[in-house]
Amino acid sequence: MTKLCFFDVDHTITDGSTGRRFAVAAARRGIIKLRHLAMIPFNYAAYRLGSGGASFFEGEFPAIVGVERGVLEELGREVFERSTRKAVRVELVELIASIKAEGGSVVLATSSLDFIVQPLAELLGADAVLASGLEFDRGRCTGRLEGAALFGGAKRDAVRAYASGRGRNLADCAFYSDSIHDLPLLLEVGRPVAVSPDRRLRREAASRGWETLLA
Repeated sequence: MTKLCFFDVDHTITDGSTGRRFAVAAARRGIIKLRHLAMIPFNYAAYRLGSGGASFFEGEFPAIVGVERGVLEELGREVFERSTRKAVRVELVELIASIKAEGGSVVLATSSLDFIVQPLAELLGADAVLASGLEFDRGRCTGRLEGAALFGGAKRDAVRAYASGRGRNLADCAFYSDSIHDLPLLLEVGRPVAVSPDRRLRREAASRGWETLLA
């Protein structure tokens, strides 16, 4: 049976947050206001510590209402080339390449936005991307998410649906993640792997005997 492996992105494949890099670049470009960046350090810290985090991916985004999808996609690629590409972990690139070389399938499963991670998926040769998406009306952003953010249980459900649609059970799959927020999915896959885990996931992985990379 073909190996099916799912990978989180931020702090797993990349050092740091792809979304934070995009937001800073968007402010520099004048797409969003500098004041919209004010809460990022606090939300980011809460997310990394495993306290809260869901609110970071919920609600509306008035800063980008009316922005054309093409503008966001273009900036996503620019940020990847200028910043994110250098933050991609060599160890994960090599791991994914080895999975692909053995005939396995690799799917990115991330709460980050689809147009932000698409260039990374292309670099890695990922077979699919499961990501959060923005809602657009006639090509312009409404400032709302399209469906649920792929965070926590919602990510687990999206991955489960993807695997089921291909006749696979999560017990036959692997998932690589850094975050305690991905515990719902880590608990369901047959091979959970903690990658450079945050404090709470490190403890969880140790207590359950899970494989850990880049600890």
